[in-house]
Amino acid sequence: MNFIKVLFIHAVILCTICAFHMKTLAVEKTTAIFHAFDGQYSNIEQLVCDLGQQGYSHIQIPPTQKSNPSQEWWARYQPVDYSVIEGRGSEEDLKKLINKAHSCHVKVIADVVFNHMANLDNNEDFEDLSKFPNLSVRDFHSASESPGKKPCDINYNDGNRDSEINCWLGGLPDLIFTNNVKKIQKAHLKKLLNLGVDGFRFDAAKHMPDSVVKEYISYVERQSQGKTWNYIEAIADSDTHPENYNSIAAVTDFLLYHSMKNAFTFGGDLRSLRVPRAVFDPRSVTFGRNHDNIRSLNSNAINPYSNDSDSYLATAYVLARESGTPLVLNWDNADAAFIKYGVKFRQIMHQRENEKRNVKENVLTVVDSPTVLLMERGREGFFVVNKGENKFEVPELDLTLSHLEGCYRELRHNFTVAIERGHYGKKFITHWGTSNRAGMEVDSRDALYFTRETFHQCQTG
Repeated sequence: MNFIKVLFIHAVILCTICAFHMKTLAVEKTTAIFHAFDGQYSNIEQLVCDLGQQGYSHIQIPPTQKSNPSQEWWARYQPVDYSVIEGRGSEEDLKKLINKAHSCHVKVIADVVFNHMANLDNNEDFEDLSKFPNLSVRDFHSASESPGKKPCDINYNDGNRDSEINCWLGGLPDLIFTNNVKKIQKAHLKKLLNLGVDGFRFDAAKHMPDSVVKEYISYVERQSQGKTWNYIEAIADSDTHPENYNSIAAVTDFLLYHSMKNAFTFGGDLRSLRVPRAVFDPRSVTFGRNHDNIRSLNSNAINPYSNDSDSYLATAYVLARESGTPLVLNWDNADAAFIKYGVKFRQIMHQRENEKRNVKENVLTVVDSPTVLLMERGREGFFVVNKGENKFEVPELDLTLSHLEGCYRELRHNFTVAIERGHYGKKFITHWGTSNRAGMEVDSRDALYFTRETFHQCQTG
């Protein structure tokens, strides 16, 4: 009897833990993040409600702390003083942006840079550490017996992360996470939370001790009562594996980026994305490109695309997936017509998932092409992308083994597609845009998103 009672108590505890985990996942659920890269807070304020209408659930803003006085984008990632809000606008500008975002149900993610401070004198090997308010030489890694001198260079291939954590990132003086540093940086987090920020991106997290990153995210979770959505920038290399951070927070999925880069670049094969190499975590932040892999922004760009339009198609694919948390660069949202419809598609799929409908992601093999990929989202929608230079046309497409059936409407072009059963119970596309055209037709270098509607819609046009 006592044994049964113990089992019952354990079962109750387990269910409580599971319920709490599911509640946490529900809080963290995002549609897509608009990366307002290097944007002025006042300018972002003007467009944030339009972004909400497009379907974005979050915007990510540039780092907010007082930083290197240069107007270059990278200067925002070189902190000078955490006690002062002086990023791409004042504290008042930031508060107005946050209030406007919240008024149209968009949440705000702040970028925080805690690994290092600014290079203020352009000397790669030495920095006058007395320039940083409230910090002392004891708060920095320096060469032995020479405060302010760069102690070592990072080695990304030595089998450990000692140099990643203890050496300077280029010429940026590396912080030691003393009690003083933690106090200052936690005060910065608290100030942003009090202003209404809804989550954080932790820049250069692989250069910080894991325990410190975990401590900061735990602090944010406590202060916000678990209402923030946070993620970690963890660029994979020989010594760093993003999966190691999954227990702390979502991570940037550079593994998927590299998979997509290979597939969408000229000569690549989209069939490789049927089971892509990616971080095994449905929360991971996914992207067609970001500021780390754009050659015009960074002389050390990570595996950059030669053709920007390839990255737009990769972003279209990211938005079509069930897994991942898409991060869309502001330029790309404006430059590629189909991207904003991908955001809307993702929003609709989330709504239908909440209604307990099947929206499972599955790349179908019925299109066997290196340049065309067809993905179903359960029965509720599908996505097709053609990276080729020529229009893709097939007069007949057997979808019997798919979940797709019924009427679907393309979001951007507003035409309908019918998938129906015919002879012997097989399913085919019986009309594509018009009743006298079957099969499939996709323009070159294009992406299409379809959502399921009542069959009456296919009968009326």
